Amino acid sequence: MPAGAKSVVRVAPAAPPDNQVVGDAAKIGAAAAVIVSWRDASLLTTDVRMFVAAPENGASQWMARTIVFSARDLPAERGRALGLVIASALDESWGIVPVAARAEPPPPVPKPAKQAGKLEQPVQAVAVAAGPAPLEPLAAPARWALEADVMTAAGHWGDADDSIGGTIGLRRSLSTHWAGRAGLGFRVADVDGADATARTVVGAAGVVWMSAAFERSHVFSFGGRADLLLAHASVQRGEGGQNSTGTEGYWSLGGDLLAQVSYGLSPGTALLAGAGLEELFTAADVYVAGEPAATIPHTQLLLELGVLSRF
Repeated sequence: MPAGAKSVVRVAPAAPPDNQVVGDAAKIGAAAAVIVSWRDASLLTTDVRMFVAAPENGASQWMARTIVFSARDLPAERGRALGLVIASALDESWGIVPVAARAEPPPPVPKPAKQAGKLEQPVQAVAVAAGPAPLEPLAAPARWALEADVMTAAGHWGDADDSIGGTIGLRRSLSTHWAGRAGLGFRVADVDGADATARTVVGAAGVVWMSAAFERSHVFSFGGRADLLLAHASVQRGEGGQNSTGTEGYWSLGGDLLAQVSYGLSPGTALLAGAGLEELFTAADVYVAGEPAATIPHTQLLLELGVLSRF
Protein backbone atom coordinates (compact mmCIF):
# COMPACT_ATOMS: atom_id res chain seq x y z
CA MET A 1 0.00 0.00 0.00
CA PRO A 2 1.18 3.58 -0.62
CA ALA A 3 2.86 5.42 2.26
CA GLY A 4 0.36 6.91 4.67
CA ALA A 5 -2.49 4.70 3.51
CA LYS A 6 -4.56 2.68 5.99
CA SER A 7 -7.21 -0.01 5.68
CA VAL A 8 -10.64 -0.41 7.28
CA VAL A 9 -12.02 -3.95 7.68
CA ARG A 10 -15.70 -4.75 8.16
CA VAL A 11 -17.37 -8.14 8.58
CA ALA A 12 -20.93 -8.63 7.31
CA PRO A 13 -23.22 -11.70 7.18
CA ALA A 14 -23.76 -11.11 3.43
CA ALA A 15 -22.12 -9.11 0.65
CA PRO A 16 -23.63 -5.57 0.58
CA PRO A 17 -25.09 -4.05 -2.62
CA ASP A 18 -22.64 -2.29 -4.93
CA ASN A 19 -24.25 1.14 -4.43
CA GLN A 20 -23.87 0.80 -0.67
CA VAL A 21 -20.19 -0.07 -1.06
CA VAL A 22 -19.65 2.96 -3.31
CA GLY A 23 -21.46 5.22 -0.83
CA ASP A 24 -19.53 3.94 2.16
CA ALA A 25 -16.23 4.35 0.29
CA ALA A 26 -17.11 7.93 -0.63
CA LYS A 27 -18.04 8.80 2.99
CA ILE A 28 -14.65 7.81 4.36
CA GLY A 29 -12.68 8.95 1.30
CA ALA A 30 -11.52 5.46 0.39
CA ALA A 31 -9.65 5.06 -2.89
CA ALA A 32 -10.67 1.41 -3.22
CA ALA A 33 -13.06 -1.10 -1.68
CA VAL A 34 -12.70 -4.88 -1.73
CA ILE A 35 -15.51 -7.37 -1.00
CA VAL A 36 -14.38 -10.91 -0.19
CA SER A 37 -17.23 -13.42 0.11
CA TRP A 38 -17.20 -17.22 0.54
CA ARG A 39 -19.86 -19.27 -1.21
CA ASP A 40 -20.16 -22.00 1.44
CA ALA A 41 -18.90 -23.08 4.85
CA SER A 42 -16.10 -25.18 3.34
CA LEU A 43 -14.29 -21.94 2.30
CA LEU A 44 -13.23 -23.41 -1.03
CA THR A 45 -14.73 -20.89 -3.48
CA THR A 46 -14.16 -17.15 -3.00
CA ASP A 47 -15.66 -14.24 -4.93
CA VAL A 48 -13.59 -11.04 -4.82
CA ARG A 49 -15.10 -7.75 -6.08
CA MET A 50 -12.99 -4.59 -6.14
CA PHE A 51 -14.20 -1.00 -6.57
CA VAL A 52 -11.56 1.59 -7.49
CA ALA A 53 -12.27 5.32 -7.48
CA ALA A 54 -10.27 7.49 -9.89
CA PRO A 55 -10.57 11.12 -8.74
CA GLU A 56 -8.40 12.49 -11.54
CA ASN A 57 -10.99 11.81 -14.25
CA GLY A 58 -14.16 11.09 -12.29
CA ALA A 59 -14.38 7.53 -13.54
CA SER A 60 -14.84 4.47 -11.37
CA GLN A 61 -14.13 0.83 -12.01
CA TRP A 62 -15.38 -2.53 -10.78
CA MET A 63 -13.32 -5.69 -11.10
CA ALA A 64 -14.24 -9.25 -10.15
CA ARG A 65 -12.25 -12.42 -9.54
CA THR A 66 -13.28 -15.93 -8.48
CA ILE A 67 -10.72 -18.16 -6.75
CA VAL A 68 -11.31 -21.90 -6.21
CA PHE A 69 -9.17 -23.71 -3.64
CA SER A 70 -8.53 -27.37 -2.95
CA ALA A 71 -9.52 -28.94 0.35
CA ARG A 72 -5.81 -29.65 0.88
CA ASP A 73 -4.85 -25.96 0.67
CA LEU A 74 -3.73 -24.69 4.06
CA PRO A 75 -5.43 -21.54 5.48
CA ALA A 76 -2.17 -19.58 5.34
CA GLU A 77 -1.76 -20.44 1.65
CA ARG A 78 -5.37 -19.40 0.90
CA GLY A 79 -4.76 -16.05 2.59
CA ARG A 80 -1.58 -15.44 0.63
CA ALA A 81 -3.33 -16.35 -2.64
CA LEU A 82 -6.18 -13.90 -1.95
CA GLY A 83 -3.69 -11.18 -1.06
CA LEU A 84 -1.80 -11.74 -4.32
CA VAL A 85 -4.99 -11.58 -6.40
CA ILE A 86 -6.19 -8.38 -4.72
CA ALA A 87 -2.78 -6.71 -4.89
CA SER A 88 -2.27 -7.54 -8.58
CA ALA A 89 -5.72 -6.22 -9.50
CA LEU A 90 -5.40 -2.97 -7.54
CA ASP A 91 -1.91 -2.42 -8.88
CA GLU A 92 -3.41 -2.23 -12.39
CA SER A 93 -5.83 0.60 -11.56
CA TRP A 94 -4.91 2.09 -8.21
CA GLY A 95 -7.11 5.14 -7.83
CA ILE A 96 -4.96 7.51 -5.80
CA VAL A 97 -2.21 8.18 -8.33
CA PRO A 98 -1.70 11.98 -8.52
CA VAL A 99 -2.96 13.69 -11.67
CA ALA A 100 0.47 15.16 -12.42
CA ALA A 101 1.96 11.69 -12.54
CA ARG A 102 -0.05 10.80 -15.65
CA ALA A 103 1.64 11.90 -18.85
CA GLU A 104 -1.39 11.50 -21.10
CA PRO A 105 -4.94 12.84 -20.58
CA PRO A 106 -7.79 10.32 -20.45
CA PRO A 107 -9.21 9.47 -23.90
CA PRO A 108 -12.40 11.31 -24.95
CA VAL A 109 -15.69 9.48 -24.56
CA PRO A 110 -17.27 8.75 -27.98
CA LYS A 111 -20.76 10.14 -28.55
CA PRO A 112 -23.53 7.55 -28.93
CA ALA A 113 -25.13 7.26 -32.37
CA LYS A 114 -28.61 8.74 -32.89
CA GLN A 115 -31.48 6.37 -33.52
CA ALA A 116 -34.64 7.17 -35.46
CA GLY A 117 -37.57 8.12 -33.26
CA LYS A 118 -35.45 8.41 -30.08
CA LEU A 119 -33.93 11.45 -28.40
CA GLU A 120 -30.24 11.42 -27.67
CA GLN A 121 -29.58 11.15 -23.92
CA PRO A 122 -26.39 12.33 -22.23
CA VAL A 123 -24.18 9.47 -21.14
CA GLN A 124 -21.98 9.60 -18.04
CA ALA A 125 -18.49 8.18 -18.52
CA VAL A 126 -18.03 5.09 -16.36
CA ALA A 127 -15.23 2.64 -17.08
CA VAL A 128 -16.26 -0.92 -16.26
CA ALA A 129 -14.01 -3.95 -16.47
CA ALA A 130 -15.32 -6.21 -19.20
CA GLY A 131 -14.02 -9.37 -17.57
CA PRO A 132 -11.32 -10.77 -15.35
CA ALA A 133 -7.83 -9.87 -16.44
CA PRO A 134 -5.54 -12.81 -17.03
CA LEU A 135 -3.55 -13.64 -13.92
CA GLU A 136 -0.24 -15.37 -13.56
CA PRO A 137 -0.70 -18.92 -12.26
CA LEU A 138 -0.31 -19.11 -8.48
CA ALA A 139 2.35 -21.33 -7.00
CA ALA A 140 0.84 -24.43 -5.41
CA PRO A 141 1.29 -24.67 -1.64
CA ALA A 142 3.96 -27.03 -0.38
CA ARG A 143 2.57 -30.54 0.10
CA TRP A 144 5.74 -32.36 1.10
CA ALA A 145 8.07 -31.89 4.03
CA LEU A 146 11.38 -33.50 4.97
CA GLU A 147 12.45 -33.83 8.59
CA ALA A 148 15.83 -34.83 10.01
CA ASP A 149 16.36 -35.46 13.73
CA VAL A 150 18.98 -36.55 16.19
CA MET A 151 17.49 -38.68 18.95
CA THR A 152 18.22 -40.58 22.12
CA ALA A 153 16.33 -43.38 23.86
CA ALA A 154 16.34 -44.35 27.52
CA GLY A 155 15.15 -47.53 29.22
CA HIS A 156 15.69 -49.06 32.65
CA TRP A 157 18.88 -50.73 31.38
CA GLY A 158 20.66 -47.48 30.56
CA ASP A 159 20.69 -43.73 30.81
CA ALA A 160 19.70 -41.39 27.99
CA ASP A 161 23.32 -40.60 27.21
CA ASP A 162 24.03 -44.31 26.54
CA SER A 163 21.96 -44.24 23.33
CA ILE A 164 22.33 -41.96 20.32
CA GLY A 165 20.93 -42.04 16.80
CA GLY A 166 19.07 -40.22 14.08
CA THR A 167 15.88 -40.37 12.04
CA ILE A 168 14.78 -39.03 8.68
CA GLY A 169 11.13 -38.72 7.70
CA LEU A 170 9.01 -37.67 4.73
CA ARG A 171 5.63 -36.03 5.29
CA ARG A 172 2.71 -35.51 2.89
CA SER A 173 -0.04 -33.03 3.82
CA LEU A 174 -3.51 -34.59 3.89
CA SER A 175 -5.47 -31.57 5.19
CA THR A 176 -4.93 -28.36 7.13
CA HIS A 177 -3.86 -30.13 10.32
CA TRP A 178 -3.01 -33.70 9.27
CA ALA A 179 -0.14 -35.29 7.34
CA GLY A 180 1.00 -38.81 6.56
CA ARG A 181 4.56 -39.76 7.48
CA ALA A 182 7.14 -42.42 6.62
CA GLY A 183 10.45 -42.55 8.45
CA LEU A 184 13.65 -44.51 8.94
CA GLY A 185 15.83 -44.39 12.06
CA PHE A 186 19.04 -45.88 13.41
CA ARG A 187 20.49 -45.80 16.90
CA VAL A 188 23.33 -47.35 18.87
CA ALA A 189 23.21 -48.07 22.61
CA ASP A 190 25.62 -49.41 25.20
CA VAL A 191 24.16 -52.28 27.21
CA ASP A 192 25.33 -51.66 30.77
CA GLY A 193 26.55 -54.69 32.69
CA ALA A 194 26.97 -56.91 29.64
CA ASP A 195 29.89 -55.38 27.71
CA ALA A 196 27.59 -55.29 24.67
CA THR A 197 26.35 -52.85 22.05
CA ALA A 198 22.81 -52.81 20.66
CA ARG A 199 22.14 -51.45 17.19
CA THR A 200 18.56 -50.85 16.15
CA VAL A 201 17.10 -49.97 12.74
CA VAL A 202 13.49 -48.76 12.85
CA GLY A 203 11.06 -48.21 9.97
CA ALA A 204 7.97 -46.10 10.73
CA ALA A 205 4.66 -45.28 9.04
CA GLY A 206 2.07 -43.06 10.70
CA VAL A 207 0.27 -39.73 10.93
CA VAL A 208 1.14 -36.26 12.21
CA TRP A 209 -1.18 -33.62 13.67
CA MET A 210 -0.17 -29.95 13.57
CA SER A 211 -1.70 -26.82 15.08
CA ALA A 212 -2.68 -23.91 12.83
CA ALA A 213 0.42 -21.89 13.83
CA PHE A 214 2.74 -24.61 12.45
CA GLU A 215 3.11 -22.62 9.21
CA ARG A 216 4.08 -19.28 10.78
CA SER A 217 7.56 -17.84 11.07
CA HIS A 218 8.99 -16.91 14.47
CA VAL A 219 6.04 -18.47 16.29
CA PHE A 220 5.96 -21.44 18.65
CA SER A 221 3.39 -24.14 17.86
CA PHE A 222 2.70 -27.72 18.83
CA GLY A 223 1.76 -31.05 17.29
CA GLY A 224 1.86 -34.80 17.75
CA ARG A 225 2.97 -37.94 15.97
CA ALA A 226 1.91 -41.60 16.07
CA ASP A 227 3.65 -44.38 14.13
CA LEU A 228 3.55 -48.11 13.58
CA LEU A 229 7.07 -49.54 13.80
CA LEU A 230 9.05 -52.42 12.35
CA ALA A 231 12.39 -52.75 14.13
CA HIS A 232 15.44 -54.96 13.78
CA ALA A 233 17.87 -55.03 16.70
CA SER A 234 21.26 -56.71 16.82
CA VAL A 235 23.31 -57.16 19.98
CA GLN A 236 27.06 -57.55 19.70
CA ARG A 237 29.06 -58.74 22.71
CA GLY A 238 32.55 -59.97 23.49
CA GLU A 239 33.36 -63.61 24.38
CA GLY A 240 35.05 -63.34 27.74
CA GLY A 241 38.56 -61.93 27.41
CA GLN A 242 38.99 -62.97 23.80
CA ASN A 243 38.88 -60.57 20.86
CA SER A 244 36.21 -62.55 19.05
CA THR A 245 32.67 -61.29 19.21
CA GLY A 246 29.21 -62.76 18.93
CA THR A 247 26.13 -61.08 17.41
CA GLU A 248 22.49 -61.97 17.84
CA GLY A 249 19.57 -60.22 16.19
CA TYR A 250 15.78 -60.19 16.30
CA TRP A 251 12.76 -58.49 14.67
CA SER A 252 9.90 -56.78 16.46
CA LEU A 253 6.74 -54.82 15.72
CA GLY A 254 5.75 -51.82 17.81
CA GLY A 255 4.53 -48.25 17.89
CA ASP A 256 5.42 -44.81 19.18
CA LEU A 257 3.57 -41.69 20.33
CA LEU A 258 5.33 -38.31 20.57
CA ALA A 259 4.41 -34.72 21.39
CA GLN A 260 6.20 -32.06 19.34
CA VAL A 261 6.94 -28.36 19.68
CA SER A 262 8.11 -26.29 16.72
CA TYR A 263 9.53 -22.82 16.19
CA GLY A 264 9.23 -21.32 12.70
CA LEU A 265 12.60 -20.27 11.30
CA SER A 266 11.12 -19.20 7.93
CA PRO A 267 7.84 -19.77 6.01
CA GLY A 268 9.06 -23.24 4.94
CA THR A 269 11.40 -24.28 7.74
CA ALA A 270 10.85 -25.05 11.42
CA LEU A 271 12.92 -26.28 14.34
CA LEU A 272 11.36 -29.40 15.94
CA ALA A 273 11.65 -30.86 19.44
CA GLY A 274 9.77 -34.00 20.47
CA ALA A 275 9.36 -36.33 23.42
CA GLY A 276 7.35 -39.52 23.81
CA LEU A 277 7.30 -43.27 24.26
CA GLU A 278 8.28 -46.17 22.03
CA GLU A 279 6.84 -49.62 22.62
CA LEU A 280 8.28 -52.72 20.93
CA PHE A 281 6.47 -56.03 21.36
CA THR A 282 9.70 -57.95 21.98
CA ALA A 283 12.28 -57.60 24.77
CA ALA A 284 15.73 -59.23 24.69
CA ASP A 285 17.89 -60.70 27.43
CA VAL A 286 21.68 -60.56 27.20
CA TYR A 287 23.61 -63.50 28.73
CA VAL A 288 27.27 -63.51 29.73
CA ALA A 289 28.87 -66.90 30.46
CA GLY A 290 25.43 -68.47 30.48
CA GLU A 291 24.09 -66.06 33.09
CA PRO A 292 21.57 -63.22 32.41
CA ALA A 293 23.44 -59.92 32.55
CA ALA A 294 21.02 -57.33 31.14
CA THR A 295 17.66 -56.89 29.44
CA ILE A 296 16.94 -54.65 26.48
CA PRO A 297 13.48 -53.31 27.37
CA HIS A 298 10.55 -53.05 25.00
CA THR A 299 9.44 -49.65 26.39
CA GLN A 300 11.71 -46.62 26.01
CA LEU A 301 11.54 -42.85 26.36
CA LEU A 302 12.40 -41.00 23.12
CA LEU A 303 13.81 -37.48 22.83
CA GLU A 304 14.26 -35.85 19.42
CA LEU A 305 15.62 -32.55 18.09
CA GLY A 306 15.67 -31.67 14.40
CA VAL A 307 14.58 -29.52 11.46
CA LEU A 308 11.51 -29.71 9.21
CA SER A 309 11.66 -28.25 5.68
CA ARG A 310 8.70 -27.97 3.26
CA PHE A 311 9.02 -28.25 -0.51
